[in-house]
Amino acid sequence: MPINITPRLVNFGNQNKNSNQTPNGENFGAGSKEKKYTDPLMKWPARGLAYSNEIGAALSELSPTLGTLLWFPAMLYFGADIYDKYKNDKTTYQPDKYRGTKQAIFQLLASVILPTGAVFAGHKITSLLGKLDKKTGLTLQAQEETMKLLGSFVKRHPLDKYADNSEAFKNDFISAMSNEIKKTKTELKLANPLSWVRHIIHRAKNEALAYEPDANLKKYAEAAVDEMISIYRQLSTDDTKLPKEFKNPKTLKKYTKMKQTLEKDPVFKDSAKTEAIDFIIRDFQKSKVMKAKVLKTIGGFITLGLAIKPIDNFVENVIMKKYVDPKLDNFEKSQINDYKNRNLQPTINRENFSETDMRA
Repeated sequence: MPINITPRLVNFGNQNKNSNQTPNGENFGAGSKEKKYTDPLMKWPARGLAYSNEIGAALSELSPTLGTLLWFPAMLYFGADIYDKYKNDKTTYQPDKYRGTKQAIFQLLASVILPTGAVFAGHKITSLLGKLDKKTGLTLQAQEETMKLLGSFVKRHPLDKYADNSEAFKNDFISAMSNEIKKTKTELKLANPLSWVRHIIHRAKNEALAYEPDANLKKYAEAAVDEMISIYRQLSTDDTKLPKEFKNPKTLKKYTKMKQTLEKDPVFKDSAKTEAIDFIIRDFQKSKVMKAKVLKTIGGFITLGLAIKPIDNFVENVIMKKYVDPKLDNFEKSQINDYKNRNLQPTINRENFSETDMRA
């Protein structure tokens, strides 16, 4: 049987490695050098879509709806990137399920799970810093939840009925808040793994209150009620002067505009002032809630900025290179060997049998 020998290209030591000559000695010029491959999905603005979920996670405190919507562009990008890596080996069309699987694992860890966890950790750390405030001793999340409960309570219990009896309002509100905390503690005790996932995704509220000392919560709630009653009394006496609790003069202008609008409405004409006071107090409470949300959002962005590069390096150089790539490569080799054993071995046996039979 003839043997074909394919000559190899030999490098003779001093030959220029960057020579523009072909193996046949033809000069093809500098302009025909192979260009370095650049992944089109790594170019801007397409690359920017990969960060939209992280921005959405950071903004989820300020706007849960916007935070959720910002996940869609990122998911489209991840899907396109995974499919591209499965279908193509750079510029060559060569579908490979293992290459696609590796990219899917990388994107899941480096772009979804770990960055989102970093953002939520930033929210939590920033919230915990609220405990450093000696006046409250509460996390920002607990302060936010208390103000929300107070706003909801005011809607059901008009302030004009408690204007001369602030202690009754305090007692009623603290009692309602205590019941809410007991309910939350019971739910947390009965929570299953799926419930914990729901708490994380939907950012379930009031659970922060369940972990705070009752004395601190009561102190903060009483101070919030005193502040609210003080605003009510000042505006009821003279609504042309800015209450001491309002730091921004625009708040008083907002109250005046609301009162004037209600006075033109036949339904609220007689109670325009009371309704406007209730409105501006709730608006004041919302501003405090928003302040806590803004601080947590900033904390989320800072944590993400600090963690994003270490996350990429950790996933690429540790998880992928040391664990995922070797496992998938070994699995791929075992699949190839199984295929050879199933399909090539019978052919070899038949050829050997034929040669033996001919000799016989």
